[in-house]
Amino acid sequence: MQHKSPLRPSPYTTTCPLDLPEILLYIAPFLALKDLVACVRVCCQWHKLFTPFIWYYINVPDDWNRKPSFPPLDALQKNAHNVRELTLNASEGLSPFLRHCTNLKILVVFGHHIANPHPDLWVELTDLVRRNPTLEWLILGFASGLAAPASFLRALPEACPNLKRFESSQGRYESKDQIEALLYAMSQLKMAASRYERFSNNPCLQLWTFPHLVELTLKDAEGFSPQTQVDMICQCPNLQHLKWTIGSRARFPIKEFCKRVPIACPKLCGLHMDGCGLPDPEDIGRFLCSLSRLELLSLVGCSITKRSFVSLGRHFETLVTLDIADCFDVRSWMIQGILESCHNLTTFKASTLTMEDITDGKDWTAVQLRHLEVVITQKSASPFMGAHWITFGRLSKLTRLQNLSIGPQRWIRRTGLKFLVGYGLEQLKTLTRLRVLNLGKTEQHMSEQEVTWIGNHLENLTRVEGSLNIDWDQQRAMAGMLRGFGLEVIEGERYEAYDQRVMCDLDDDEEDDDDDGYDEYEDYDVEYIDGEDDEGYEDGYSQEQGSPYQVHSQESEQNVEMQDGAQNELVPLATEQGQ
Repeated sequence: MQHKSPLRPSPYTTTCPLDLPEILLYIAPFLALKDLVACVRVCCQWHKLFTPFIWYYINVPDDWNRKPSFPPLDALQKNAHNVRELTLNASEGLSPFLRHCTNLKILVVFGHHIANPHPDLWVELTDLVRRNPTLEWLILGFASGLAAPASFLRALPEACPNLKRFESSQGRYESKDQIEALLYAMSQLKMAASRYERFSNNPCLQLWTFPHLVELTLKDAEGFSPQTQVDMICQCPNLQHLKWTIGSRARFPIKEFCKRVPIACPKLCGLHMDGCGLPDPEDIGRFLCSLSRLELLSLVGCSITKRSFVSLGRHFETLVTLDIADCFDVRSWMIQGILESCHNLTTFKASTLTMEDITDGKDWTAVQLRHLEVVITQKSASPFMGAHWITFGRLSKLTRLQNLSIGPQRWIRRTGLKFLVGYGLEQLKTLTRLRVLNLGKTEQHMSEQEVTWIGNHLENLTRVEGSLNIDWDQQRAMAGMLRGFGLEVIEGERYEAYDQRVMCDLDDDEEDDDDDGYDEYEDYDVEYIDGEDDEGYEDGYSQEQGSPYQVHSQESEQNVEMQDGAQNELVPLATEQGQ
């Protein structure tokens, strides 16, 4: 019987995973722009695979034609079909490029050119949305100018069947036809937002229903009375997430809200609100009692009284995200109680928690936490090692934690949690998923021992922020050591630069109560501060939670502006690769 020799791999057989197109396409979305540019220079195959990802996101600055680092018009036009996310700070002169954009998923338009539009702007933008049936997210910021005309708004549901989200800010809707076109477009959407806008000649909102809306943002909608806004909310039977600010000059319709909204919106489980129009602190408790279950709650500029805290307790079993960091009268024992009771919490932001309340309290059941922001202090002027050890022990049980912030944004007189070996720091070895550690402005005294421990034991840590040592020379030395472990270090301002007279005195006006009395926001002006922590605005542009289609690493910041003319380098690449 003749035996066949074992098969040997052919020298031409592919054995490297990076030779497989499927692997390359999987890796590409996670690469920074500079790395993508390097990849397209490897070979013809890589050039073909990686080039579309370089052009995935384009942010056109207002001076694009005078910026050497920005790609020239012919390069934009040639690669327009690869663009999926487009931000327009300018539009004039870009018609050849816009005509070739046919695969957009996200379109953002804001800036001077939309506040003072050239004659053909809305014709060009209407044509642009008609050429992009793939569009899923549209953001418009009008900078107090006239909002989009009715013809543009009518084109959205006609031409963009995949449009799920529409955001409009700082616009003036002045005609009934225009507002009706907006309402019809909203009736086809899943998510809609209006921020700081004025409406006049309004139609009857009760004639409209919004059966698909699951998320609605209404922020300072001037021209719509609070009762009218309640009418609109009640026309959203599938609403799950509401962000609502009625404005500082209007009174919150607490009776209408409690009576109608829970019945009309039975799926409502997420609520962002601030204190505008809530002169009675107990109103917070009233609307919390009216809702059956909340998974997300974010309150800004509201007073959390003992009675409203009891009402909040109705939702402890279901809360997943809770943000009360910018609220008044939040006591340390309340924060401790939340950590003891909310076992489903994954994100929690609050003001000040004292180590005395931690020591006297029960074990935390909120062990699912991934993001925790709370200022941990000690009432005693001198650090108590036992309280530190117990506090570190509580933190060590949060094994899923990815982001931990325990320091204030300004220097305070109280003793904070000392990150010292011997005080209990070594218990944090269980936080193997921790990526960001923010110590804020706390009086730390880290030495090489603590820094070495952090570098060796917190294996997934990528960034450290805040104070490491109140001695500036030691601060710089410790920061250098952490960078030696490959960590990003954001040091902040030096301790000595602060006048002791203006440091926070947390106890001067404190009530004789068993709470911490810490009220960092006693001068908080809710009228001028946005309460939605996941939203930033620049001329009305929302950067909420980042783009769901963001391809490049946000840490490289290349999505803000073209980096060092990287896309310009692509122009001669075809020649270099022999194509």
